[in-house]
Amino acid sequence: MVICIVALVVFSILGIFSIGYRKLSKEAFDCTFRMITFRPCRSTLDERIRAKLTSKLMKTPPLAKFIYKNFKTLSWIFVIIFFTSLGYSAHGIYNLIVHGSCDPDTGNCPFATHDPTCGCGEICYCDTQTCESNEYGACKGNCTCQKEVCGIKE
Repeated sequence: MVICIVALVVFSILGIFSIGYRKLSKEAFDCTFRMITFRPCRSTLDERIRAKLTSKLMKTPPLAKFIYKNFKTLSWIFVIIFFTSLGYSAHGIYNLIVHGSCDPDTGNCPFATHDPTCGCGEICYCDTQTCESNEYGACKGNCTCQKEVCGIKE
């Protein structure tokens, strides 16, 4: 039943591109909705996934037996890993949007589009705003650069 949560997300995305996954997506949605409302799942989606996974692992019977017996626990583990991974990905995307792709320690900006005359360790002065070189986009490209090395202006 827990695997329905991950199946909902995965099959919903796959359902965008393939009609075959739309039925599974609807089934996973129904199962997840019923599980959230504390009703038993009418779907056998989790049982079918369990059976299909176990049948693929029958080449190694001890592993198949372990998966079959502990499927619910493993499902919870994968759900936790899935949402943890989703959270870290969202955090990484947020940091990329807010801080850009610059390394704060070295000032190296491999993906940043910045003024070639403004390098690492330089400060760009804009109208009323002072920007460090890794925030060059905040100055909207209208900066005149003043070189500053170790706090001493040249």
